[in-house]
Amino acid sequence: MKMNKLHPKAKTLWYIYAGIGVLCLLAVLLPGAILIPAGVGRTLFLLCGGLPILLLIALILVLPHYRYKLYSFGFDEKRITVNHGVIFRHSVTIPVCQIQDLHRYEGPIMMLLGLSGVTISTAGSNFNLACLSKEEADLMIETLEGYLEKRVEEKSNEEVL
Repeated sequence: MKMNKLHPKAKTLWYIYAGIGVLCLLAVLLPGAILIPAGVGRTLFLLCGGLPILLLIALILVLPHYRYKLYSFGFDEKRITVNHGVIFRHSVTIPVCQIQDLHRYEGPIMMLLGLSGVTISTAGSNFNLACLSKEEADLMIETLEGYLEKRVEEKSNEEVL
């Protein structure tokens, strides 16, 4: 099975999401830093809260690069395999015969970047494969539907025998 990388714009999308997260974090913490009276209290707040926050912001801004670098996926007639994770690595394998639904989705930022995602539903769970081009997502769904139809035909032929 050939493993594929996500669309290069995936990194851009994840940086945008990280930037939004950083802005939300700063929106919560900056008023506290401003409202605390100057002196020892503000210094303690900045040392105890500010330094870890700066490290967290640096981590948030570095993770999308490694997330993109380590993310890969592939599929064939029998299974879909997705490898992802930076700190904790995951390898997910979904048998094609267990797929119940395939959906393509797009969020507002994804639409601006021309990206799509595919939700793969099985009886036990859903798995999202995000950051594909619209063409890749449509091709993946079409190909997997073809594999499913072929599998259903094989099963019905086995039952007749």
